[in-house]
Amino acid sequence: MHMRKTRRHFTREFKLSVIAELGAGKSIAQVAREHGIHPSMSFRWRIEFNENPDTAFRGNGKRQTENAREQRKAISQIRPDKRDSKRNTRELFKAIQHDLSNDPNLSICRACQLHGLSRSIYYKLKNHPEPAHPETEADIDLKNQIREITQRFPEYGYRRITKELKNRVYLVNHKRVLRIMQE
Repeated sequence: MHMRKTRRHFTREFKLSVIAELGAGKSIAQVAREHGIHPSMSFRWRIEFNENPDTAFRGNGKRQTENAREQRKAISQIRPDKRDSKRNTRELFKAIQHDLSNDPNLSICRACQLHGLSRSIYYKLKNHPEPAHPETEADIDLKNQIREITQRFPEYGYRRITKELKNRVYLVNHKRVLRIMQE
């Protein structure tokens, strides 16, 4: 059985107490064993503290601005389910682009986080826009043939319809037939 490891967070006071024990003459290995931490961690804390004692262990990253909090709150109320269709992904992409054009300080990474869309999908949609598929006469003819077959043989599924189309000398793939039938 595999246990999932989570990152532990230590308070500033805990880190300072470990550094104080190291300063009192205890070895790094002994302090690490007593507190259940890796020896390199206590060593790293000591270096960080020695470089600048006033700003050591201040917190974890940048503080959020009020504007970012408001954006996240507003988007969390309108964010769709993750199970929604590709169309909603396109809508999220358009919303991200709108937010990026309105706020010059907003990064793509942050905008994607706010909307619940991964950056990889954002760039995929940006670099490969949705192609427009104009219907040709052949597509219209194929749809009419499928409609005729389904009216004549209502019990036929897409596989049987594909075979019937091939008997009628249409060169068609079963996936295309299924897609057209679902539309």
